[in-house]
Amino acid sequence: MNRPFAIALALLTAWFSLLAAPSSVAAKPEGTLTVAVATFGNERWLPHLYVGAEDVVLKPMYENLLTRDPKTGELAPMLAERWQVLDGGRTWRFHIRKGVRFHNGAELTAEDVRFTFASIAKEGSANSLAPEFRAIKSMEVENPHTLTVHFDKPFVVFGNKVNQGLFASCAFIQSKRHIEAAGEQGAERQPIGTGPWKFVEHVRGDRIVYEAVENHWRATPHWKRLVFSKVPEPATRMAMLRAGSVDVIEIGGEYVDELKKVNVRTIVMPNVSWVYIILGGQWPTKATYDPKVPWAQPDAERARKVRLALNLAVDKQAIMQRVLGGLGTVLGSWLAYPADPWASETLKKPFPYEPAKAKQLLAEAGYPNGFEVTMNLTAWPGRGYLPDVGEAVATYWERVGIKVKRRPVDRAVFSADFRARAYSGVTLAYASPLVAPEMWEVLYRGAYTKASLNLFMEHPRLDEFIDRLAVQPNYQERVRIMRDEMGPFLHDYIPGVAIGAAHAIAGVGPKVGEWPLIAGHMGFHNWEYVTRK
Repeated sequence: MNRPFAIALALLTAWFSLLAAPSSVAAKPEGTLTVAVATFGNERWLPHLYVGAEDVVLKPMYENLLTRDPKTGELAPMLAERWQVLDGGRTWRFHIRKGVRFHNGAELTAEDVRFTFASIAKEGSANSLAPEFRAIKSMEVENPHTLTVHFDKPFVVFGNKVNQGLFASCAFIQSKRHIEAAGEQGAERQPIGTGPWKFVEHVRGDRIVYEAVENHWRATPHWKRLVFSKVPEPATRMAMLRAGSVDVIEIGGEYVDELKKVNVRTIVMPNVSWVYIILGGQWPTKATYDPKVPWAQPDAERARKVRLALNLAVDKQAIMQRVLGGLGTVLGSWLAYPADPWASETLKKPFPYEPAKAKQLLAEAGYPNGFEVTMNLTAWPGRGYLPDVGEAVATYWERVGIKVKRRPVDRAVFSADFRARAYSGVTLAYASPLVAPEMWEVLYRGAYTKASLNLFMEHPRLDEFIDRLAVQPNYQERVRIMRDEMGPFLHDYIPGVAIGAAHAIAGVGPKVGEWPLIAGHMGFHNWEYVTRK
């Protein structure tokens, strides 16, 4: 997909047809759409309390300033009907859509947007966008429907941080008046947003229930109720779908053939996540750094040999075929998808499966008998297959002498660890979602010494690349830096075990009709547009 996003110097206007006001003759919502997912994430509702992956269950109720055109992938209006990028990207002005109301009837204003941005940026915020929103120098409410945001340096991709059409979305607009009146605890118990679905019920660890907002400004849902059920086991989700107790399930690619045999319809979302094994502990400037971790030890040469050995020990093609159902592409270019212009043929070539060479490298690095490691088996929202990937990699590692302790752990529990960088020496399978059109934006969130969390690694050279790219207004120059400089650096450094680009899968029951999806978006979304069959 071409993602030039040439909005850095342009004024864009509302033309996105899917966001048109609903017709007065729209059909009345009917029935219940029930969805089974592996995890809800942290199950928090306020912007400084959720990390981002929760958007699978937050997106029905909330909206962002912008979204993405499903055909071109470019920025398009949502709560902001138009916007301006001024002073080379140092100033962004958003013109808020008039007449949009929160679920309690109060009208959305620019002050609500300012309040939301400030909440994301405040000290102690868990939101993965916090470091980027802390780059805001000042905000001015020009009038009830205009907000101007100022930065010291150009922030050329700020539109991607306030975007509904990316996974994960973290800048959902909140009601300042509601949160201040109810208090944080009250607002968590009874959240409100501007989206097409309003909150009804939340039973922690079990279900979340929404109800359709009739005559919504953007789209009145076809279904009366939307129910999310937490069902960690994929086999149970499949059984529930076949029995008709749920209408939609998230499922791994390895189950696609089984679903087809029983005539269950599947929807494939291609190239939406990048699968790899995180090697925890690569943050040498932090207090939680442990120099005894083999792949993060101070001896850079020995540490790299360990990381290379961990790659060579794994048959990535077999994992792609057997665990992910062949739905994806094995790649060596970090966080890049097959058609990305910064994914050169050289970078895309994966490390081969060479277990004998892996054993040799471990011995050269000082570990002839291997070492002990913990593998977290953690499902993430939209990525319920990850424990199976982690199990497969653990088995390959054991064949070269590494002793692996499996540790099943819920993502909500583990989230505190990755925010605190408190998992040195721990590994886990992860699938980085397409949270931004350019790979460096993903790294800004989780591989940067200033980031609010770590799901990759830290390095001064990586910081330098991110700092350069964040202020570079020329798209072609950003492509060149990623392809010719940052990409080769990461390929040579080997920050983890690269698997490659994967597709997301949904199994749908007979009551579900059309379901228009945004290209590149991994998580379930656009529930308001799902029709009844």
